[in-house]
This record gives sequence, structure tokens and C-alpha cells, in this order.
Amino acid sequence: MTAQPLTFCVGSCADLRDDEAESIFLRAAEEEKAFFVWLGDNLYFNKEDWQNDESMRRAYDKRFATQPVQNLLHSSRQLAIYDDHDFGPNDADSSFEGRRYSARVFGEFWLETPTQVDRYGDIRWAERYGSVLMIGLDDRYHRGPLGTQILGKGQMNWLSQTLSEHADASIVFIAIGSQVLNDAEVFENYSRFPQEREALLSLCARAGMPVVFLTGDRHHGEISQKNVDGVILTEITASPLTSTTHSPSKEELKANKSLLKNTVLSEGHFAKLHWDGQANLSVAFITKEGETKVNKTLKLLPL
Repeated sequence: MTAQPLTFCVGSCADLRDDEAESIFLRAAEEEKAFFVWLGDNLYFNKEDWQNDESMRRAYDKRFATQPVQNLLHSSRQLAIYDDHDFGPNDADSSFEGRRYSARVFGEFWLETPTQVDRYGDIRWAERYGSVLMIGLDDRYHRGPLGTQILGKGQMNWLSQTLSEHADASIVFIAIGSQVLNDAEVFENYSRFPQEREALLSLCARAGMPVVFLTGDRHHGEISQKNVDGVILTEITASPLTSTTHSPSKEELKANKSLLKNTVLSEGHFAKLHWDGQANLSVAFITKEGETKVNKTLKLLPL
């Protein structure tokens, strides 16, 4: 299959704000793109919201009713995953009693996202755009206590099968709520689940194509690359859209050996990605004012 270029945008952490922060959605709507990927915490449930499916639907309706968001929703195809705040309580995992409500309501709202909730229970999905494979993973439905699992055996096996079925793809982008390549064992990073993380990285290193993780959650943006078995894996963290910002600590920056220099942005933004169809991925972090604060072109080839 001939590899075709692809341009799309991503973002996460979109707390409902009654101020100019919402204008970032107008900016994202104006960008030329094939689609926009929502990387979780697309809204922030409170205790009243996560009680049942009807209260969750009302929360979705309220958050996505603002005119700036509506402009973005109608500007292109919309793909999405969720994370803890649009799944349930803060740091929620598989013990959350309302997890089936969360997955079902998510599938109902994000109609352009090819979930199969009735089949899998969770919100995993995969879709091809020419030679580009897009995958969304569920980092909440099967998550256990720290040190156990995030995806679970069934979803890991599905990911392995999906990568094998699309071995002819020129690149794969994997959207998942929690950071994957960040080496610092902080917050809910995958580094705090070392056994499954090692299995995930090994699986992706064997994929036979460049692998790029798309993550949010952290309320700052950054770009990471990690050498796994002689293969470069890449991660684009784009967060937040409208929520408050939090800079990584000095200790985290020191521990995160995968972080690329001069790529941390502690300001509201979304990311615009352009895959040239060959070996180059351009990444720009864009603010609500339209300023590009981080601009990198990455060569996605084995070392």
C-alpha cells in the first residue's frame, strides 16, 4: 500500500471553563486536519455525575454544548478515548462500580469513534486511514492496583492481534490516557506498572512499523522517545486544553530519561501532527492564541 501523508490534531484535559480558555477549541477548529483525537479527561465528572448513565449523559451534554466546542466537533471527524475524570472518580480503576455506564455512555456520545462496547465491554478501537493505523486503548476499565495491570491480558492480546493484522501499515498511533514512556514513577504513569509496561513496549518494538503513543492526563505537554530493543518508540503528551497547568518537578525531569530536550510546555495547548508518509513526524504544540510553542520534526527510524 502506498503511504500517504496524514495531518491530525490531539488534545486532552478539557475542564468546562466560563472564560477565554474555551477559545482554544475555536483555534483547533480552524486547523486543517483529517480528525481530532480527544485523549481523555474530555470532561470532568463530579460525584453527582458518575452515579448512573443518565447523570453521565447530562454531564456530557453540558460540557459539549459550548459554542467553541461545537465548532470543533463540526470541523472534522472526532475520535476519542477516556481517562479517569470522564470514566468516574479521580484515579478510578476497575473497582469503580459505574464502569459499565461509563463505557456505554462514551460509546453513545463519540459516534464517530469505532468502539465496540457491546463486544468488549471497554472502549478499545482501531481504524485505518490509508497506510496509517489508529488505535485507541482503554486504560481504566481493566486497571488494577499499582504494580498490577492497566490494559489486562485480553486487551493486550487484542492489541497484538491488531498490530499483526495491519502489518502493512506505515505507522501506528496508539492513544492511551496514561503516559507510557515517561520513566519517572509518578502519578499514574505506566512506569508504576513495570511488568505490563515491559510487555507493551516489547510488543510495540516488534510491530515492524514506527509506533507513536498519544497521551494526555499530565496537564503539561512533552515529547519522549525511548530505545527498546534497537527500535525508537515515541510519545506525544498533549495536555491540557482548558484545565489548569502543572509543571513536572525537578525530580521528575531528572528521572525521565526518555524526555526530549526543550519539549515541555506548561501552558494550555493542543498538538498538531503531520506524518509525511515516509519517516518524518512533525509535531507542533499550539496555544489558544495560535502561537506554536514547541515545534519538532522527528525521524521515526530504528537506531
